[in-house]
Amino acid sequence: MIIIGICDDEQLYRAQVKTVCSAFFDAQKQEYRFVEFTSGDQVLAYQGEKIHLLFLDIEMPGTDGLEVLSQVRRNERIWRIVFMTSHKELKWETVDLKTLAFLEKPIDRIGVETCIKTVLRENRENIDISFKTFKGPGFIRLDRIVFIQAQGNYVNICTEKEEIPGYDSIKVIEEQTKGTTVIRTHKSYLANLQFVDKMNGFTLQMTNGSSVPIGRKYLASVKEAYFAFIKSITIDRNR
Repeated sequence: MIIIGICDDEQLYRAQVKTVCSAFFDAQKQEYRFVEFTSGDQVLAYQGEKIHLLFLDIEMPGTDGLEVLSQVRRNERIWRIVFMTSHKELKWETVDLKTLAFLEKPIDRIGVETCIKTVLRENRENIDISFKTFKGPGFIRLDRIVFIQAQGNYVNICTEKEEIPGYDSIKVIEEQTKGTTVIRTHKSYLANLQFVDKMNGFTLQMTNGSSVPIGRKYLASVKEAYFAFIKSITIDRNR
């Protein structure tokens, strides 16, 4: 089930997005449902199921779209955002990990469908990582992992809200994360590029305030992966 959110104070634009999304999902035989909002404040108060893609107007009375983005960066209920506006000069203010695209009004079908395809692909890539715990098998979604630290034959899985002990070697988890945004940075660390605030020499500063070391043998590959990731969310998504 894919949940699509639409936030716009004008019913006309909400209806346009719903029409295009419904036609696409019906053709693909994909289950879906909509959650509608008429203000940014309603989005911030939302406590329902995870919204996979939120179509968000920038200019609205009260809390505008840019303020919504600043407040939901760590909100797992809002996964990806598409901004809608008639002011193209605001485009680069919307760039963020959560931001898939910036669509100018009036919204066109191809732009909406491209965003849907992207979120479906990224949702498929957001795999469950398995690990052992004292109580049996454990699982965690890739996009919850900030970094993983090896401690002998054990690992400590750090999210933005908690630390989870695992009883596997870091190599076992690394095998599962190949080709994803979780990369090896050090003999004892894996880091998720989705949570890197900045790269500073031989250190990654993470969004939760933690620092992850970069080993000398990993420096070149970490730089390459980091800058490719930045390009993917700042340029490739916004062409």
